[in-house]
Amino acid sequence: MPKISEEKKHIRREHILEVAFVLFAEKGYSATSIREIMEAADISKGGIYVYFKSKAEIFLAIVERFDGRRHGIIENIDITLSGEEIFSRYIKGRLEVFKCKENLKWSRIVSEFWSLPNKVPKLSDIVEERFKAYQTDIEFIIKLGIDKGAFRKDCRIKEAVYLIMSSINGVAFLSASMGRIVTDKQIEETINMYLMYLKG
Repeated sequence: MPKISEEKKHIRREHILEVAFVLFAEKGYSATSIREIMEAADISKGGIYVYFKSKAEIFLAIVERFDGRRHGIIENIDITLSGEEIFSRYIKGRLEVFKCKENLKWSRIVSEFWSLPNKVPKLSDIVEERFKAYQTDIEFIIKLGIDKGAFRKDCRIKEAVYLIMSSINGVAFLSASMGRIVTDKQIEETINMYLMYLKG
């Protein structure tokens, strides 16, 4: 039997992920079976297990792929800018994801991602790692704003970070559950609201 080339393996793996992504977004991770993924991807049981050991592994690969796109936000911001501008660009980068209808599918998956660690043990460490990275980014930006004299020195950083993370995740949840895209005006007002507190 001829071997499948690495290129074909890559194409098949990506096809499985695309199909699973659609199913998870439409039905949810828990309600989607591995059999449904196999049938929609037109691949045998033996075939799918060449690429992924389980449904959880497929889910993790999807999370890794999409989440990775958002990790670059902070790296692409010029830290010589003012504290307000750095903060604004970061929050805008986080929220603009929800302006696109296509990304509403991703929002649905993210909502379930944060609630699954008890059902998918491998997810616990990943969720914790993502949470800490997210927390560290916002904390760094606020501290930088304080150092630059843009934000008040008595800012309660941990509480501010928690509220900012909660509201961004709230936008993701509303986008996912209600199918609503975020507008530029909503992003602008959200940033202004945060800045009012940070500047004092």
